[in-house]
This record gives sequence, C-alpha cells and structure tokens, in this order.
Amino acid sequence: MGLHPLVVAERIREDYARYLQTIYFFRDHALRRQFREAISAPHFLTKGPILESAAPFCVGRSIEDMVRDGILHPGFRTLCSDALPLYRPLYLHQDRAIEKVVAGGRNVVIATGTGSGKTEAFLIPILDHLLREQEAGTLERPGVRALLLYPMNALANDQLRRLRRVLGSFPAITFGRYTGETEEEDGKAETRFRDQFPDEPRIPNELLSRRQLRARPPHILITNYAMLEYLLLRPQDCEFLDGETGQHWRFIILDEAHIYSGAEGIEIAMLLRRLKDHIVRSEPGRLRCIATSATLGRGREDFPAIARFAAEIFGEPFEWDDNDPTRQDVVEAEREPAAALGERWGEGTPSLYRALADAMEKQAALETLCRLALGEGVPADVVEQARQEAMTSPQEATSRFLYFLLRGDGRLHRLRNELSRPRDLAELAPALFPEDPQASEHLIRLVDLAVRARPGREEVPLLPTRYHLFARALEGAFVCLNEVAHRPGGGARAGGGGGRPARSWCRSRSCGPTRRPCNRRPGPR
Repeated sequence: MGLHPLVVAERIREDYARYLQTIYFFRDHALRRQFREAISAPHFLTKGPILESAAPFCVGRSIEDMVRDGILHPGFRTLCSDALPLYRPLYLHQDRAIEKVVAGGRNVVIATGTGSGKTEAFLIPILDHLLREQEAGTLERPGVRALLLYPMNALANDQLRRLRRVLGSFPAITFGRYTGETEEEDGKAETRFRDQFPDEPRIPNELLSRRQLRARPPHILITNYAMLEYLLLRPQDCEFLDGETGQHWRFIILDEAHIYSGAEGIEIAMLLRRLKDHIVRSEPGRLRCIATSATLGRGREDFPAIARFAAEIFGEPFEWDDNDPTRQDVVEAEREPAAALGERWGEGTPSLYRALADAMEKQAALETLCRLALGEGVPADVVEQARQEAMTSPQEATSRFLYFLLRGDGRLHRLRNELSRPRDLAELAPALFPEDPQASEHLIRLVDLAVRARPGREEVPLLPTRYHLFARALEGAFVCLNEVAHRPGGGARAGGGGGRPARSWCRSRSCGPTRRPCNRRPGPR
C-alpha cells in the first residue's frame, strides 16, 4: 500500500493545527489551552477521508473494429502505438462520438466526466481525416486542418505531451502550439522546449517557433482564444487563415466549453464567427465543430439546452431529438451496471484481504496468491478460473488474478453499491465490517486491492476510487468578554470560514439561566 489514508489525514490535521496555533498565538496560558481544545474538536478543521468511486464506463469497439466496420481509415494500423492502442476497446461514448463525426458528419458536444477520454473522442476523427488526406496525396500541402482551442496554456501543454506520444513515430502529421509562450526564433524556441519539457522527446513533426509555424502551418494547431484573436488581427499571421495555406481547415475543437458563458460566451461566439468568415467564408457545414465539457448540464433533461448552447457558440447546427438517435448531438457516458461484475461466489474475509495485500506488497508469484485464496476459503473453481485468466498475460498476471478473483466478491459488490455517492470512510467501514474494531483497516485493504485489480495495464481498475480530505478555512479567533466564561471549559472560540464568527453561548446572569446565543459584542479578534 502507498499512502495510508487515515495516517495521511491525521498528519494533515495535526500539521494544520500546529500552524494555526503558531499564527494565532495567545500569551495567556488559559486562552492558549482553550484555543487548542477548540480547534482539536472532532471534524472541526478537517473532514474525511471521504471515499468516492465511479463505476467503469461501458466499452465499445476498438479502433481495429471500427476500421473493419469501414468507419475509420486503415492507416490507423500504421499510426497506432502504445499511446493509441489499436486493439484496446474504446469507451462506448468515444465509439459513438467518433461514428457521429466521421460517418455521420455531425457536430457534437462530448459531455462526459473527468477521465472519460474526451481527447480521443475528438482526436481520432481528426487523425482519420488526415490519414484520408495522406491517401489522397494532399497532406503534404501545409495548412491548418484542426484548431484545438484551450482556455489555459496548461491544458494546451498537456495536449502537446499527448500528441508527442501519439505522433512520435508518424512524422507525416505536423502539429504546433501558438500561444504567448511560443518564441519567435528557432534557437530560443529550442531552448524553451528543453527548459519547459526536459523529459519530453524532441520530434521533427512538432513545430516550435513562430517562424516555423508561419512558414509551414501545421496540420494541428493548438492555441487559446486570446491568441486566436491576435491571429485574426495581425497581418504577419495571415498564413494561418488566408491564401493557399488557409483553405484546408476542417475542425474546430473547443475544450472546457462550459466556461464560455455570459459575456465571455458572447466574445468567443463572435471570435469563432470572424474565424469562419476568414477560412470558409461563413459557409455552413464546411467545418466539424466539437465541444467538450465535464460539467455541462445536470443530465439528459438538459441536453436540448446544451445543443442550443453549442449552436449559439459555434454558429453551426447542433440538434437533440429524443426520438431520433441520428439527431442527438450531445454524447453522454454510460457506466457499467453492477451486474457486469458477474455472479457472486460469496464474501471475502478480512484475513483474505490482509493476506492478499501483504503478498502484493512483497510482489509474490501467481501461485502464492492462488494458495492464499484457497487457504482463506475462496471456492477452488473461482481460484482456478482466475489463475487461467491471469496466465494469458504473464506481465500483468497478479493484477489480472485479483481482478477475476474479486469481481465475484459479494463484499465488493456491496461496497460498489454503497459508493453510489461519496461516503465518509469512518461511516462506511462499519456497514461493510459490522462490529469489527478494525473495520476501517479492512476497508482500506479491500479498496487498495480493488484499485490494483485490472484486466490489463491500460484498463480501468475493478473499482476506480479516490480519497478526498476537506479542510476548512479559519479566519480568526475571538473572545466574548462577559461576566463568566462562555462554553464549559473556557472563553476562547475559533471562527470558521464564511465571513462571520461563530456565536458564543452564554450562561451569565444578564443573559438568563438558559443556554442561548449571546448577543453581546465580541471582544477584539
């Protein structure tokens, strides 16, 4: 196990408390003690660990399957690598988005969650178009085919890293970044690249300097909306938009589309209309427009509004018709149901999880794991089936064994059901391990094993899970100077975030004998 969530949470709470006692230092010993007790109250400074999990996404076809079905170009068999696997199944929403764009010629909004592979959903259609151009002999002509528009340079830089891995062995497709970080001269651009990406490979099809980008505009151009406005204004940048090199545009990708609301949404909408006037004379249907967002809308009932929002931003048709799947331009993700885990063989015991966790830490062999599982009461046929599945991929044998062993564990099924919403670890553990003083430790081991359990190196784990820890802001501390001390045990109280100090409780004679809020003015903070 890596980081122990309970140990980490307690360490953060202790460090935070020490920090607060340092910056809010009382000279009076009694007040200092009372402040320490106030911020040490359970769940006052921190909340958690909170356990969150999401069921794996439903899978669709692989790139190879889509090539065989005539949707994608056969050139993917040459282009694909470990960075873009040919045979690994895509998520179902990726499959649908790609087919809508490539085969249906639709504009789409990819409204799926974080970590759902939105990049592949728009990158694969772009690569498909470029491979078709290569077959037609037009790819050698310089000019932008796809504009990737990001709200922040950090996101643009992440996309650069991805493109280097995908296109590192396919130099026919060029790409480049044109932002405020892009240097004018080649030498300075090379130096900045080495400083900014010291561990990244330098590949010839990435254009680094503005001079290179203007001289031979890349097939894939990455920028932000502020720089796009400069490209539309400056005469020296007309090579991207006008003439021979400006006639090849086919895709506009708008990442994190949800941020473009209100006045900023109006600005980007006008900017895209100016761009389309330059590159396609505002002719409708010439461009494929794709927007991505993890937070657009609250569900399927908002999809008509999302389609209208995208149509207003791009000035291109987006539709949503509940009764016609061919006119549904908002792509959502689908999660695997609990039944996809298969039949239950029973419930694992805490000793099983402890034995497997210790063996995984020691990098034990597959046969050792099999022996441990049998010794802890797992049915022999379940262990044998998991062993057979593990042996099909020796490099991932132990993680595959865990996957096929634990997918039928009834306790894991219950855990997945309980995590339909985020849960506090301290509240969830007794529900899964009732009347067990070590319930939290057992749950942590089970979660760790489920995260390690994968059917393949590039596949999602059996139970994708993350821990959260929340800390509250503390704006200060105050003392209420009444006749007697407030609250049993002292008169100091810490004030949480939110702009208003917490109200003190008073038992003084002037406030009455009952415990009620004190309306007296607090003393100096």
